[in-house]
Amino acid sequence: MGSPQRPPLAHVFRGTFVHSRLDVPMEILHGRLLGVDDGGTIVFLEQADQQEQLAKKWGFKTSDIRELTHHEFLMPGLVDTHIHAPQYLFAGTRVDLPLLQWLTTYTFPTEAKYKDSDFAEEVYTRVVRRTLKNGTTTACYFATIYTDTSLLLADIIDKFGQRAFVGKVCMDINDAVPHYKETTADSVQEMESVTPLKPP
Repeated sequence: MGSPQRPPLAHVFRGTFVHSRLDVPMEILHGRLLGVDDGGTIVFLEQADQQEQLAKKWGFKTSDIRELTHHEFLMPGLVDTHIHAPQYLFAGTRVDLPLLQWLTTYTFPTEAKYKDSDFAEEVYTRVVRRTLKNGTTTACYFATIYTDTSLLLADIIDKFGQRAFVGKVCMDINDAVPHYKETTADSVQEMESVTPLKPP
């Protein structure tokens, strides 16, 4: 009886790896080999002196190994649990007002623009690309009161391969910017119209 078929490796890296555990805030692992299969799952992280045995077991050649330089290391992707995607347009700016004035002066008028799907697609694409570029592989995004463009954000996230939750904002009180709110009934109806996703 033959050994079970192993999935092919997509990547093999040799170098330094950094991660953390509950009992170790930061662990630096020098001189290691890391293998990743086609599904993106890490299948081994072993000492580099195990290369010959790992190559036999997983079927890779020395030429398949990506050598990290002395100044490079790999680490797990970052998890951002609170991103207001529509506010990306003015991130790091417009900090001249207290929170409630800031919301009514900058945030709500900007978020009202996300009713336009072309506008939303352009900005949300930039948000997801930037967060991935900065190492955020998992995120919890807040969108706007608009269901269609909130779902569009989810589609863009899926397209780029980021893991995320997307929250549609439900806001039935906003006297400062009256055109940026919904009734409670509309909010409930919109949420009930969304088909829940089943895990893969």
